[in-house]
Amino acid sequence: MASTHLPGAPASGWRTFLALWGSQSVSQVGSFVSWFALNVYVAQTLYPHPDQKAPLALALGAFAIAATLLAVVLAPIAGSVADRTHRKRVMLVCDVLSGVLTLGMAALMFAAVVPFWLLLAFVIATQSLSLFHEAALESSYAMIVPEEQLTRANGMMQTTRQFSGLIAPTIATLLIGVPTLLHGSGWLASLRDGVPFALLVDGVSFLLAALVLGLLAIPSPPPAEDHGGAAANLKADTRLGWTYLLRRPPLLYLLIGSAVVNFATAAIPVYQTLITTFTLQADRAARGLSFPATLAIIDTMTGLGMFLGGLTISTWGGLKRRRVLGILIPTLVSGAGLVLMGLSGDVYLTAAAFTLTVFVMPISQAHSAGIWQAQVPRELQGRVFAVRRMVARFTVPLGMAFVSGVSTSLPPGPVIAVLGVLVMIVGTLQLLNPTVQRVDDKAYVDGLAAARGGD
Repeated sequence: MASTHLPGAPASGWRTFLALWGSQSVSQVGSFVSWFALNVYVAQTLYPHPDQKAPLALALGAFAIAATLLAVVLAPIAGSVADRTHRKRVMLVCDVLSGVLTLGMAALMFAAVVPFWLLLAFVIATQSLSLFHEAALESSYAMIVPEEQLTRANGMMQTTRQFSGLIAPTIATLLIGVPTLLHGSGWLASLRDGVPFALLVDGVSFLLAALVLGLLAIPSPPPAEDHGGAAANLKADTRLGWTYLLRRPPLLYLLIGSAVVNFATAAIPVYQTLITTFTLQADRAARGLSFPATLAIIDTMTGLGMFLGGLTISTWGGLKRRRVLGILIPTLVSGAGLVLMGLSGDVYLTAAAFTLTVFVMPISQAHSAGIWQAQVPRELQGRVFAVRRMVARFTVPLGMAFVSGVSTSLPPGPVIAVLGVLVMIVGTLQLLNPTVQRVDDKAYVDGLAAARGGD
C-alpha cells in the first residue's frame, strides 16, 4: 500500500478546473433534463391510462432502484478502473458513449414508441457510465486543484447539481412542448410529444463536455500494478480500500456518520409527500391550500435551500482549518431541521424546516469531500473512494424503505423527528470524539495506520 509522492497541483490547475466544471455543468443540466423527460415519457406515452397506475408505479420504481443499486454494485469496479486507467481517458470514453447512446435513444423515439424494457436498459447503461465518470472525476480534483481550494471546488460541483435540479423541469417541459408550440407543422405532426428533443439536448451536452475535456490537461497518477487479471485486481483493489479505512479510524468514523445522515435524510422527497398528506392536513385546510399547492411550496423551498447551500459554500470556500467542523455543525443543524419538520403542523414553518435541513447539506458534503481528497493519496483515491461510496450510499435505499414501511402504521411526523434526534446524537458524539476531531491532521491519521500495520 506504499504511496508515491506525486507533485502538487499545477499552477494553472484552477483555470483547468473552471473549464472542466463549466463543461461538466452543461452536461449535468442535460442529464437532469433527460431524466425528467424519461419519467414524462413513461407516464404519458407508455402508461397514460388511469387503469395503468400499477405498471406506471413499478416502472418509475424500477428506474430509481436501478440507479440506486448500480451505485452500490459498480462502485468497486469504477474505483478500480479509475486507479488503473488514465482518468481523463475514462471520463472521455464515458462522455462520448453516453452522448452516442442518448442521441441513439432520441432517434428511436422520433421513429417509434420505445418499449419500457429498452428504456430500462438505456437507464442502466447511462447510469453505469455516469458512475465510472464520477469515480474518475472525483479522484482527479486533487490532481488539478490546490488543497486549499478543494472544498470550494466540491462546493461548486454541488451547486451545479442543485441548480440543475431546479431548472431541469422547466427546460424539459419547454422541450417536451415543442411540437405543440409549433402547432405540429410538417413532420412534427407525427410526434406524440417533444421528449426526444430533451434527449437530443442531453446527447449534445455530453459530446460538448467531451470536446472541452479533450482540450484540457488532466494529470493522472501512475496506474496501479497489475495483480494478474481483472477479477484478481478487483478483489485486491476492494481489499485495499477496506484495509485503508479500517487502519484509519478518523476517516472510518467520519464515514459511519455520513452513512447515518444518509439513512435519515435519503427519503426527503418521501417526507415531502407524507408530511403534506398527513401532518399538514389540518393547517393547509385552514389556510385554503390544496394538496398540490402545499406540496409545491415545500418542494420549491427544498430545492431553493439546496441551491443556496451550494452557492454559499462555493462563494465562501469553506473552512481552511478544522474542516471537520464544516461537517459536524451542519450535521447538528440537519438533525434539528428534521425534528422541526416532523413536529411542526404549520405549512410555512415546515417549509422553513425543509429549507434549513437541506441548506447545510452541500456545505457538509463539500467539506467532507475536501478532507477525503486531501487525506487519501491521489493514486489510491479511486479504490478508497469506491468503498466510501458503497458504505455511504448503501444506507440510502434502507432509509427510504424504513420510512415508507414504518409510516404505514405510525404517523410520519414523529418517525421523522426520531430520525432527526438520531442524527443529532451521532453529530454530538463525533464532536466529542477526539479521534474524529483530528481527521484533518494527516500525520496523526497516517500514524494511526502505521501503528495498525499500514504504511
